[in-house]
Amino acid sequence: MDVRSRLPPVAPPARPPHLSTGAPTGPPSGWDLLLGGLASALLVGEAVAEDTGSPVPVLLGLTMGAALTFGRRFPLRAYLVSAAALLLIAGLYYDAGLYPYANGFSLYRVGGHARTRVQAVVGLVVGLTGVVTYWTLVPSTGIPWLPGLVVAAWALAWVAGQGERQRRRAAADVVRRAEEAEQRRESERAAAVAQERTRIAHEVHDIVGHALNVMVLQAGAGRRVLDRDPRASAAALATVEQVGRDALADLDQALAVLDAPADRRPARGLADVEDLAAQVTAAGVPARVTVAGTPRPLPMPVDLAAFRIVQEGLTNVTKHAPGTPAEVEVAYDDDALRLRVTDRGVAHAAGRPPGGDPGRGLVGIRDRVEALGGTVEAGPDPAGGWTVRCRIPVAR
Repeated sequence: MDVRSRLPPVAPPARPPHLSTGAPTGPPSGWDLLLGGLASALLVGEAVAEDTGSPVPVLLGLTMGAALTFGRRFPLRAYLVSAAALLLIAGLYYDAGLYPYANGFSLYRVGGHARTRVQAVVGLVVGLTGVVTYWTLVPSTGIPWLPGLVVAAWALAWVAGQGERQRRRAAADVVRRAEEAEQRRESERAAAVAQERTRIAHEVHDIVGHALNVMVLQAGAGRRVLDRDPRASAAALATVEQVGRDALADLDQALAVLDAPADRRPARGLADVEDLAAQVTAAGVPARVTVAGTPRPLPMPVDLAAFRIVQEGLTNVTKHAPGTPAEVEVAYDDDALRLRVTDRGVAHAAGRPPGGDPGRGLVGIRDRVEALGGTVEAGPDPAGGWTVRCRIPVAR
């Protein structure tokens, strides 16, 4: 049975689209081409209407249009070209009625798309210096406050660009935090799936290992008495059948999380330990259960883990020390549940096979107990045999 194949795969998180906070890369967008083309047409039209007799104003108009086209990709360089074109027109030809508007929009682009803070500040200084110089080159308009208003408008254009930059940065931060949160959720989901796989692997090992050991012992006993005591042989086979049915039901319960919810029997717990001891005793391993303290309801994870710990301990007795008496002690302390499984066989009986390898069973016991904040001790018992002791904290 491949349990892992029934678990849902963990899909990688989808990445939201990237939001840039600086100058974009790649060729100019369609809007940039449209803006540059429209500006070039208007500025060239103005230059033709002024009829200066020189092609330079037309070329400068095309240059400012190109600066707008590439203003988002190269904001500072495009603005320096735009400012130079504006001052050349104003100083050598005419007062450039439409050129300042294109220059102001280029300054907005510097505020919004400059690659560094230094470039943005350089653009602001150049822009304000350029517009002041522009007013020294063009004839006076007779409106004394107009130059100051234009300087303030240029500064506001740069500030508006900075505001747009901050808006994009905030949007990018939101996307980044959403990506990080999604990655955390996926990591937590992957960890939960791995933890569930480990839990199911331990459950399947405990269920199948215990059932197979009891069934093998009972089948062997039935085979040996088949000729001289058919009734005892039939009883052994009936035990094999019942243990197999119980194991199938336990497997169904353990794998229930992988399927649609359905009505299933309650999970195993310490209330089933006596039945477990009876099964092991019938298989030829006398098992005695003692209870210390006052039994009380336990949280389901603790109750199930305690049952599996006792089951694994007794399974290892049947596997490594068949026929050796086993003792199970369940002690209810005020703040903890203590479990002990002891056999009087050889020192490697109840949890550690010969050779020193702790084996999957003892590893599973440790994983269960440590997951609940408890401790495990396993080793030779001073009185002989092997003992597994567990302490699981349980609040009243």
